[in-house]
Amino acid sequence: MKERWFNFRPICLVFAFLLLGSVFSFYVTKQIALTIIIAVVVLGLMLVPIIIKKNFKVLIITAIAFCVGIASYYISVANFNKTVDFTPTTIQARIYHISNEENGYVSVEADSCVFDNQKVNANIKLYIYDYDSLFENIEIGSVIEFKPLKFNKSDLFYYDTPNSNLYNNNLKYTATVSIDDVIYIKTDKTFQEKVKEQIKDNLGLGLTNENTEIAYSALFGDKSLLTEKQYSSYKMSGVAHLLAVSGLHVGIITAILLKLLKKINKWHKFFIIAAFLGFYAFLCNFAVSVVRAGIMSLILILANILGKEYDSLTAISFAGIVIFFMNPLCAFDVSFLLSFACIIGITMLYKPIRVSLRKMFAPKLVAESFAMSLATTISITFIMAFFFHNLNLISILANILLIPIFTIAFNVVFIISLLSLILPALSYLLYPINYLFNFINLMATILGNLPISNLITIEFKYPLIVLYFVFLFFLSRFNVAKHKNKIMITLPMVALMFYCLL
Repeated sequence: MKERWFNFRPICLVFAFLLLGSVFSFYVTKQIALTIIIAVVVLGLMLVPIIIKKNFKVLIITAIAFCVGIASYYISVANFNKTVDFTPTTIQARIYHISNEENGYVSVEADSCVFDNQKVNANIKLYIYDYDSLFENIEIGSVIEFKPLKFNKSDLFYYDTPNSNLYNNNLKYTATVSIDDVIYIKTDKTFQEKVKEQIKDNLGLGLTNENTEIAYSALFGDKSLLTEKQYSSYKMSGVAHLLAVSGLHVGIITAILLKLLKKINKWHKFFIIAAFLGFYAFLCNFAVSVVRAGIMSLILILANILGKEYDSLTAISFAGIVIFFMNPLCAFDVSFLLSFACIIGITMLYKPIRVSLRKMFAPKLVAESFAMSLATTISITFIMAFFFHNLNLISILANILLIPIFTIAFNVVFIISLLSLILPALSYLLYPINYLFNFINLMATILGNLPISNLITIEFKYPLIVLYFVFLFFLSRFNVAKHKNKIMITLPMVALMFYCLL
């Protein structure tokens, strides 16, 4: 009987080949030789078992997915590059995002753009100079009119790889203007903006200004209220993910809802949680991590209802396919890569690391915390090196220490924030949570300032990330081949990874 290496999941191959098609499309015009080598190796490793098993239906599906990935990339780039062919003299737009003031200017993002009385289906990033923080009319929801000093079309490839933030927010234009040339017209807040503003005001009743900013960022992933110093301390200590809406936050919310609704009919419970997670994703502007974790949570609940076995790789892949069609350039989005890298790394590495630690007589809580942190760190190493050119050596300790405390604080903040929409006075109950946030802030600052917290790395190439995860997959528990066969198949990948580093 032939040895079986994998339990095939066609949906996983569809997800992988959609992303590979997109990445291949970009790199085939940049590094033709290296791209072809990587493509042949990766495609071969994935397709050879399919051909051996003569599963040609899967072969056809993956080929179609690869072609769709290629087509989606070129169509997305072409659509983004469709812009107006004139420089407007007067622009009217509605502000939906404001960044922190820096060196006398503030940058804002605006939608509902009208160029010279012509409505444009695009958003604009505006740099306002000579900005006075006392100018109260510059706020979320402000509709303004101005004559741009400079006006440019956004460069999707300014950072070499496609700028997913520009594509996600449809920011096709940039402009600069003096605050003196900005005319306030009216305020037009959306329902989403009103809800978030009310929650922010309620948080301020029980939390200090600094902790309000931390809590608001954790709830919605909006870091615009944070100072550079605040964000830097979390980033340097390796816990910046606490300030961005992540799977951790959605997991906490889902667990809370399951406890609150435990006596309700299982189908009613499913639809209530689905509606709530959908609303929460809406408030978070459908952030990648929220959509991914929300879909996976619903699949888990649905599997329990139907009495089916939950398969994490299938759930991850289904969520990835949904997000891909929401944003075909997601393969170049750091938020997408970090979110999926974390959950894939945890899925592949958490259990074997935890089991190994338990065999070494490590206490259960220590083994679980260390395994979770180490699996996450291993999975995002190359991505952090590629985008930020550094490796964080203190993040394992920081996460083990701070995540349990943060989980308690987030649970309370989430529940009180929800209830405070009905009874704002309940926000005063948040006062004791200041002590938890103060401790988290203090430890993030101390750990982030340690000399070993960050190391500068060599420049990594993007295809290396693809190889790295294929490498991890072949070594993981999802490859059920014998140990010696695992080693044999991964040796060529290791050699190719070293080649990519040169």
